[in-house]
Amino acid sequence: MKKFLTIIGLAFISSAYGQGGPLVINNYTSYDFHTWVTAANLTTPGCYFYVTLNDPELVISGGNSVSYNSYNIPGTTWKVSTSPTNATPRPGNHPSLTLGGVISNNTKWVMSDFQFYQTGTPLSSGAVGDTAYTCNPVPNIFNTPQAVVEWFTITSGTTTSTYIQIY
Repeated sequence: MKKFLTIIGLAFISSAYGQGGPLVINNYTSYDFHTWVTAANLTTPGCYFYVTLNDPELVISGGNSVSYNSYNIPGTTWKVSTSPTNATPRPGNHPSLTLGGVISNNTKWVMSDFQFYQTGTPLSSGAVGDTAYTCNPVPNIFNTPQAVVEWFTITSGTTTSTYIQIY
């Protein structure tokens, strides 16, 4: 019985903090939006259990939208840190990062570092994210001369969709 309750408890924690849904980025502006997104486990002590996009940044052209269901974004490499002393580069299709993988199941999208570009020229930059992520506090709305960038989530049943809106 003790093992059964332990398994049920771990499954509940995993589902509560698993990505459980897509990352949706809607760019309603005419500017290119370059971003490095981060996911983390909000229940681990310290700030070491995180996954951040390492290379290349995601580029969402003006007037476009994208949706990603996991870290398995073609051509990407992620920096995975599970302890305070190391960070390991992993391709987006690494088994621990795909849907149902141990890292994917125990993290949620928490932050976007971004910069706007127009015809290759860098413009303003900033960061938005989940205000519950205290390891690197950022607002959930950021105003730039080019646009407003907003971060929010919508939960429906067990699916949590994370949105970055640029308008």
